[in-house]
Amino acid sequence: DEHDEHDVQDQFDVLIMDCLDPNDDHPFAKVLYTDDGYVTSLYDALTEDGILVVQVGEASEIDDPADENGSFENRSTMIKMLDAIGFKSIHIYEESHCEFLAPWTTLI
Repeated sequence: DEHDEHDVQDQFDVLIMDCLDPNDDHPFAKVLYTDDGYVTSLYDALTEDGILVVQVGEASEIDDPADENGSFENRSTMIKMLDAIGFKSIHIYEESHCEFLAPWTTLI
């Protein structure tokens, strides 16, 4: 397991990723949420019980297509990648009191 090869001193208990929204129409946003090397580096940078917190953009509305078929495809891809890499638990929280124009979501 590559995760075991890293020195514990190089790992973190918590990583917080608050950057471009996954549905931003910008090539760099796609890389942040869908690049296998980058997403794997997040996993590798965490201790065994480490926690990843990711701002994953505006919450879907009831009439939006499923994430993987609509404008939130990058978010869906990242969640699938995190699961495949080995994260033990993935939760999405929606916050509607953040004073943005729409409810916002956070992945933990």
